Amino acid sequence: MVRAKKTPHPFDRHLGAAIRAARARRDVSREVLSTQTGIALSNLKRREDGANETTVSELERIAAVLRVPAREIVDMALSDYASHEPDRPGGPQDGLRKLLASVSDAPRTIDDADNVTYIGHVAPAARDAANTDERRPTSD
Repeated sequence: MVRAKKTPHPFDRHLGAAIRAARARRDVSREVLSTQTGIALSNLKRREDGANETTVSELERIAAVLRVPAREIVDMALSDYASHEPDRPGGPQDGLRKLLASVSDAPRTIDDADNVTYIGHVAPAARDAANTDERRPTSD
């Protein structure tokens, strides 16, 4: 099965630029950030370039290594996104929605494995009708 190539959201470019700016301000090389976050160097470069999306987990690790609040990086990205994409429907809220969606649980679906047979109180007539054991006459 061939997967369709995922197109990054325009916000990813702004988030990547904010990560790169925070890294430059802290004078941390991409190699050091890669090593300390556990994100492969090539993946980190693609995230900074906006070619791949950055997960919230990755953003938190990056922020921890750079010793800046993740919120500060997101605020920089949202501000940049709003100023460079003013006509985009949703504006900065669109970028924020993308981040929220990445940490929200997907709606749970119900499948056959979730089916549980209820065994509970049953009226005697229904219970007796469902009983397939042959009944022996009782002797009084």
